[in-house]
Amino acid sequence: MLWSAGVYALHGAVVVPGETDANATLHRVLGPDELARFLNALESAADRWSSFVHRYRVTLPGGESRTLLVRGAPIGPRDAPGARLVGTIQDVTGAERDDEYLWHLANHDPLSGLFNRRRFMEELRREVALSRRTGRPGAVLILDLDHFKDINDSLGHAAGDALLSRIADRLRGRLRATDTLARLGGDEFAVVLADCSVEDARRVATELLEATRRHSSVRIAGRERKVSASIGIAPFGPEGDHRADELLVQADLAMYRAKENGRSRVEVFGEEMRAELAARIALEGELREALERGELRVHYQPVVGLDDGATRGCEALVRWEHPARGIVAPGEFMAVAEQSGLLARIDRFVLERACEQAARWRRAGHDVYVSVNVSLQHLVHKDAVPIVAEVLERNGLAADALLLEIKETALVQDRQALGHAIDEMRSMGVRIALDDFGGGPSSLGMLRDVSIDQLKVDRSFIEGVTDHADDRAIVAAVLSLASELGIEVVAEGVETEQQAEELRALGCPCVQGFLYSRARFPEDLDLGPTRRFDPAPGRSARMG
Repeated sequence: MLWSAGVYALHGAVVVPGETDANATLHRVLGPDELARFLNALESAADRWSSFVHRYRVTLPGGESRTLLVRGAPIGPRDAPGARLVGTIQDVTGAERDDEYLWHLANHDPLSGLFNRRRFMEELRREVALSRRTGRPGAVLILDLDHFKDINDSLGHAAGDALLSRIADRLRGRLRATDTLARLGGDEFAVVLADCSVEDARRVATELLEATRRHSSVRIAGRERKVSASIGIAPFGPEGDHRADELLVQADLAMYRAKENGRSRVEVFGEEMRAELAARIALEGELREALERGELRVHYQPVVGLDDGATRGCEALVRWEHPARGIVAPGEFMAVAEQSGLLARIDRFVLERACEQAARWRRAGHDVYVSVNVSLQHLVHKDAVPIVAEVLERNGLAADALLLEIKETALVQDRQALGHAIDEMRSMGVRIALDDFGGGPSSLGMLRDVSIDQLKVDRSFIEGVTDHADDRAIVAAVLSLASELGIEVVAEGVETEQQAEELRALGCPCVQGFLYSRARFPEDLDLGPTRRFDPAPGRSARMG
């Protein structure tokens, strides 16, 4: 059956001037192969008496290439008089270009031009399924640049973006056409190596590290600095029930193990990490349930004035009252809370409980402040200031009764965002403390960039203040610097009378530690000036 010219619709460039017969037009614009496809489609549709849609790439008499969308459908009963196939031919060249552009946007990272996370996961699922069918192994690689935030903070995000583009080009040049490369976000790249053993995956990863080091350097403060990376590998194969999302988690865990072991290295996910991952997933589930069941508790450890022994404030410290394991210290679950996105929720829980308790103490006549540890991600969140303001107002608590503690390490993660968040908190009267000062990688110069009310000297220096001249000199220097800057100092981890006497001689105003009290429930604390607490049998001073 031939195409019916009577209901034939031609659009745009496919119309050949001077011709009115649609069949003649088709013979002119379709090449022999495309014309054969078209006629076969017509015959098949006629045999099945069904509709069809086909797309053709054609060349017009002037040499211009266009894309045609051909649709056809039967009219009337098959054997009735006048029954025929009718249809349209539409020039979709422009729309096709628009579709290709939108597809590219949906599947590619705009900075590097690589696949994005969404498309990467599709390719990874495809490779895992192919591995099951063919029996050929593969591997997922996660590459993360080391100390990339330093570059953004020092040189700006434009320089960081330029470096990421350069890294993407280097990685692309070291991989096969059958491999998949993507930028997952930030400074994290991912690779799927198809038909690749663990040994080959390790070799490729080592080559990628070398390419990163050799060809990616930046100038910071007038000095050339080589950029390094850490890579984690998660192998997969026909055996086992591998899932794409699980493989990505495994590669990510291996990458973090590489960073923990010194950075600029490769680690392969293995059985030890598998057990660690299973334990982490189990702990995360228990922690979520603990939040729902109200198993988290807040204990308080006093900050004491060395001149009179009076309690100046109390640090709020979260504890987990596990139904089977008893009291669980934060060091055992806070890392999991951060990785699982529960940290901000725990921060808010402690903030609310601490402000409620501080309000009770003040109503009872105790003029003490309460300090709360907050994570960087919580402090820089856009809702942090409104949340703190609402909690203070709800409890009728003056803003200066709240001290927010941040880790010294937060200063090197995102100093600009942190400085802005601190300024907002201090503008409403909330005070800021820098915890573990001296134990992290920051420099004294960073104190110029952020406004701090209190420094808490890291316990590692307090341990040696009586026996090591270097530790004593460092504590003396911190006290002198803080005095010049108008910053209060608290010495953490004071455990012996000798340490307290040495700090008193150095002029340290306040101390905190097991010598005075471990962390306790508020009803177990005596906020009087000279009360001391004996340690619980077998309980380490590090709990406080």
